[in-house]
Amino acid sequence: MENEFSPEESLRVIQSMINKTKNNAANDAFYFLFWGWLTLIICIIQYVLMVWVKYPKHYYAWSLIWVGVIYFVIHSIIKKDKQKVTTYMDESMKFLWIGLGITFLVLGWICAFNKWDNCFCLFIMLYGVGTFVSGCLLKFKPFVFGGIAAWIIALIASTVNYELQLLLTSLALLVSYIVPGYMLKFRFRNQNN
Repeated sequence: MENEFSPEESLRVIQSMINKTKNNAANDAFYFLFWGWLTLIICIIQYVLMVWVKYPKHYYAWSLIWVGVIYFVIHSIIKKDKQKVTTYMDESMKFLWIGLGITFLVLGWICAFNKWDNCFCLFIMLYGVGTFVSGCLLKFKPFVFGGIAAWIIALIASTVNYELQLLLTSLALLVSYIVPGYMLKFRFRNQNN
């Protein structure tokens, strides 16, 4: 026997699903802000070590990314244990960013054994892919525009030296992850209040 909902119950279920999607989108902002800030800080540290300090192993700054990976894995496990419902949007975003995360690691590995001359252009391009697709999935234009801006920055970065590529990478993170991440966080926080 099928359960039939009254119109009021149907509206409550629909409103509950909308609220769940809004809460998940606000939680997605955490990931953009976390990775955006961590990566931007690492880029700045590497730039300072390379240009100002003249430290020959300036690339050691990227060791900090592993602290982020460990924190991220622990945070994701705790979040998964607390999450009661997983939406199609949650699954889509998860697989997009798992795929891109693996791609970032593989690209980093490849660049570590080859010249790094234009690797940051490729990283910036991938930032654009991730934020553009995320923006389309979330129907959130600041991420879409951030992704487009990252692609433009990648083109510019391909014409400058390695040191400037680090600064352009920081700019790309700012416009594609950080600013839209805060906009997403505040938009859905305000809608839920």
